[in-house]
Amino acid sequence: MKAHFKRYFGYTFWVALEVVVFTGLSRLVIFPVAAHLLGKEQFGLFIFSLGIALMLGAAPSVGLATGVIRHMAELEASARGTLVSTSIRLCKIAMLLIVLIGIIALGIVRYFSQTDPKIIWCIVPLLILLYPWNILELQLVQYRVGREFALRTAWYSVLSMLSFIAIPAAIFGGAVGMAWGYMLGFVVTHILLSWKQKILFKRSNYDAKLAGLLKKIWLHISIASILSLSGRYIYRLVLGIFYSYSTVAIFFGATNILDLCMAPMGILSQLLLSMLSGFSRLEDVGKRQRYTVLAAAVSIGVVGPLIVLLAGPFILSVIFPDFANESTQILRWLVMVMPCLTVEIFSKPFVIKFGPIKFVPVLNFITLMGHLVPAITLIPKFGIMGAAVSYNIGYSLSAASWLGALLWTFKFSHKYKSDIEMLRSVEGG
Repeated sequence: MKAHFKRYFGYTFWVALEVVVFTGLSRLVIFPVAAHLLGKEQFGLFIFSLGIALMLGAAPSVGLATGVIRHMAELEASARGTLVSTSIRLCKIAMLLIVLIGIIALGIVRYFSQTDPKIIWCIVPLLILLYPWNILELQLVQYRVGREFALRTAWYSVLSMLSFIAIPAAIFGGAVGMAWGYMLGFVVTHILLSWKQKILFKRSNYDAKLAGLLKKIWLHISIASILSLSGRYIYRLVLGIFYSYSTVAIFFGATNILDLCMAPMGILSQLLLSMLSGFSRLEDVGKRQRYTVLAAAVSIGVVGPLIVLLAGPFILSVIFPDFANESTQILRWLVMVMPCLTVEIFSKPFVIKFGPIKFVPVLNFITLMGHLVPAITLIPKFGIMGAAVSYNIGYSLSAASWLGALLWTFKFSHKYKSDIEMLRSVEGG
C-alpha cells in the first residue's frame, strides 16, 4: 500500500511541477514583467495576437497524442515506438501546411485591408511557434504514457527557461519583439530535444496501418480541440476588435488568475488520463479509483471559488498592478465558472479514453457555440462585462454537455469495441 501511494504521489509531484514551470513561470513572471515593460496597450496587443495563434494552439498534436495514449497499452511493445514516430511524421506534414497557409492568409489580409502592421508582425512568429510546439508535444507523449513524468518536467523546464528570451526581446522590440523572442524559445527547445532523442536529422518511421488508426481519432480530437480553444480565446478577439488592446489586457488579468487557480485540476486531469492509458476497458478501473476521482472533483469545485475570491485580488495587485483593480472586478464575475470547469476537466479523461471518439468534436462544438453566440451578442453592446457574462454562459453549457457524455460512457461504453479490437478483427477475418 505504501509503495502504491508513494508511486502515485511521485507522479502527482512531477505533473504538478511540470505545470508550475511551464504555465506558472509564464503567467506569474514572464507576462507580468512584459506588461510592466510594454504598458497596458502594447501588452494587450501581444495577448490579442497570442490569442489568435492559440485558437489553433497544440490542436494538431492533441489529436495524435490522444491516439497514442488511447492505443499504446493495446499494442505490442515492438509497435509502440513506431506508433509515436508515425504520429510525429503526420504532425510535421500537417503543421508545415498550416503555418504556410496561415502566413499566406496574413499576407492577403494585409494587402486588402488597413490592418495595423504590428498585429501582422506579432502573429507571424506566434504562428511559426505552432510548428515546434506541436512536434514537441508528440516527442514528449512517450514519457507521459511510460509515466516518466520527471523527464517531461525537465524538458518543460528547459522550454520555460528559454521562453525568458521574450523579456529582452520586449525591451528592444516592444510587442513585436516579444512575439519573436517567445517563438525562439520553442524553436530552440524543439531542436535540443530532437538532438537528444537522436531524431534531429533522422526521418521518422512510418506505418500505414497505424497511421490509419491514428487518423480515425486525429481529425475528431483536433477539430474538437480547435473548437474548444476558439471558444476560450474568442473573447480576446472580439474585445480587441470592438474596444481596445487595453481592454484585452484587463480581461486577460482576470482569466489569468482563474487559470492559475484551476491549474491543480488540470494537473489531476492530465495524471488521470495518463493513468487511464494503462487500461483497455472502463470495467478494469476499480470503484475505489472512481470514487477517489469524484471526491477530488467535488472538493476542488467547492474550495476553488473561495480561494480565488480570497487570494485573487492580492495576486493581481502584485503581478499586474497597473490594471489590478479593473481585473479584480471582472474576476468576481468569472469565479462562478469554476464548478463548471471542474465537471468538464474531470469528465474529459474518461470520455476521451473510453467513450466514442465522435462525441468529442460534438461536445466542443456545443462549447464553442455557447461562447461564440453570447460573445458576439453581448460584448459589442456591454463591453468587458458582456464578456464576463458570456464566459459564464459558455462554460455552463460545456459542463452540462460533458457531464451527459460522461454518464453515457459509464453506462454504455462496454457495448463498443475499441479501434484496436476492430482492426485486429478485420486483420484476422
